Amino acid sequence: MSVASGLSSSSQTAAAADPERPSRYYPKFFDNLPSLEGKTIVITGCSQGLGYVTASTVVKKGGFVILLNRKSERSNESFKAISKDAIGLPPKLIECDLLSFESVRDACQKVRDATRENGIDVLCCNAGIMLQDDKASTDGYDITASTNMLSHFLLTKELFPELEKASNRTNGDARIVTMSSGSAYGAPAFDPTFFKRRGGNLGGDKASYERYHQSKLANLLFTAALDDKLRVTNSRVKAISCTPGICGTNMFTRVSGSPKSSVPSTEDGSLAQLKCVFDQTVDSGDLWGPKFGEPGLTKTLLGPPRILVDQDSKTALWKVCEEAVGLFEL
Repeated sequence: MSVASGLSSSSQTAAAADPERPSRYYPKFFDNLPSLEGKTIVITGCSQGLGYVTASTVVKKGGFVILLNRKSERSNESFKAISKDAIGLPPKLIECDLLSFESVRDACQKVRDATRENGIDVLCCNAGIMLQDDKASTDGYDITASTNMLSHFLLTKELFPELEKASNRTNGDARIVTMSSGSAYGAPAFDPTFFKRRGGNLGGDKASYERYHQSKLANLLFTAALDDKLRVTNSRVKAISCTPGICGTNMFTRVSGSPKSSVPSTEDGSLAQLKCVFDQTVDSGDLWGPKFGEPGLTKTLLGPPRILVDQDSKTALWKVCEEAVGLFEL
């Protein structure tokens, strides 16, 4: 049975109109995942796609999931379906609009209230948008930069004490998992201009891919910079990144115009993120993703020449994020 089978009849009808390819690797991968009983996992963007699969998988393995979604009918539908899958504590849905720093801060307070006793074992920065219009967020930043990077930096900053609390309880098993993309690889190098308060004035339609590339490169710079800082402070929290490869999400069909059946399923695309959530052997600073052209997952070096991550870029990313949402001192 696929993860999507838990959705409402209207959502299943929509899925039937453009069916995904049957999952090739997810079923066996799921069977081999350990229990997450007693663990708290916070995930952004769980209404559909990779976030939905990740949240559903976690609750089926006994974990307590807090879903951070924008308010929508689809969010409510997904929450109901994920709730039906839960074998442990029922999940919790908290409204969180990544285009508003105020909404993010309000959501963080509600997360802190819900995790005050045991903290957060995994913060999964999953939500993302691609090839969007050149528009400003509520706070004046590019909507792609705000959704994919700035609001996740703010979430991590605000919830870091809860991660530290869990890491001390679980002997180093707390982690921040950030979803990036193969679109982050290669040139151009990081440009902080895309993360300044000039949304709506960043190249128009012709620069939509560059805005996306910059946001996904920023995700990898964030993981690398955070890993550096965690090691300096001897923190037990890990910073990890992943990429899904091409898979049959709604984002894929919107951008490509191709049927979902032409690429691997969303479940199969979720494997790297699930590894980063579940696998105790992953190291801080790791980047995991699919092997291209063959089954399995592989770890990619988070640095040149394939990925333009260096000290100057890490420093620039951290600086521009702090300018947007405030100091983040570990």
